[in-house]
Amino acid sequence: MQHADAAAQPEDQRTARHRAGPGAGAAPRCQTYRCRDCDGQLATAPLPPQPIPKSLASPGTLAHITIAKYVDGLPLYRQQRRLERIGVDLPRATLAGWMIKAGRLVQPLINLLRDRLLAEDILAMDETGIQVLKEPGKAAHSQSYLWVQRGGPPHRPIVLYDYDPSRSQAVPRRLLGDFAGYLQTDGYAGYAGVCAGAAITRVGCWAHVRRKFDEARKAHG
Repeated sequence: MQHADAAAQPEDQRTARHRAGPGAGAAPRCQTYRCRDCDGQLATAPLPPQPIPKSLASPGTLAHITIAKYVDGLPLYRQQRRLERIGVDLPRATLAGWMIKAGRLVQPLINLLRDRLLAEDILAMDETGIQVLKEPGKAAHSQSYLWVQRGGPPHRPIVLYDYDPSRSQAVPRRLLGDFAGYLQTDGYAGYAGVCAGAAITRVGCWAHVRRKFDEARKAHG
C-alpha cells in the first residue's frame, strides 16, 4: 500500500502509468505505480470486480451488446460485423457466451421483479409462438413459446418475458405461483385449469372481443 499511497505525491517525486485493455472500454484499467525512492519497485493496484471474471467484457460493453440485441433487435452476427469494421475481433460465439452469463448476473433482479409482479392483485398474461433452431428434442419448424406477464404497481409497471418450449397448462401454473387476484388473458383454454380452484378471477380482453367484431364487419363488407 505504501507504493500506491505514494502515487498521490507530486509528479516530480512519483510517476504513474496505465495499463489499458485491448480496445476502449473493453477491459478495466489497472494502475501501476513506480516509486523512485524505493529502488524502482512496482506496485499494481488490484483490478476492480468484473461482471465476467477473466474476460474483456466490461459493464459498459455488456450493456451495449445487450441493448443492441434485445432492445434494438440487432442479432449478434450483425454486431460482430459492425465490430470488425472498427478493427475489433469478437466472434459471435464469444458474444453469445457473454449474453448467457449476463443473464445469470441479472437473475436476482428478475426474481425481485417477479415477486413484486405477483404481489399485486391484477396481472395480464399472453403467449406467442416462436421457432428455435437446434432445440434438443424438437424439429426446427416446431413451435416454442415466449410468455409475457405485465403487472406490478400502477406507477411502475413490470413486464417479464419467459421462454418455454411448451404451451401446456404447467407453464402458466409455474409462472403464476401463489398469485391471487384478477388474471387478464385471451381465450386460450390452458388458463382455465390454472384459475380453477385458485384465488384467481379470470377476466377477458377487450382487444380480442373487438377483433371478432372487426372480422365480422370485414366479412360482410
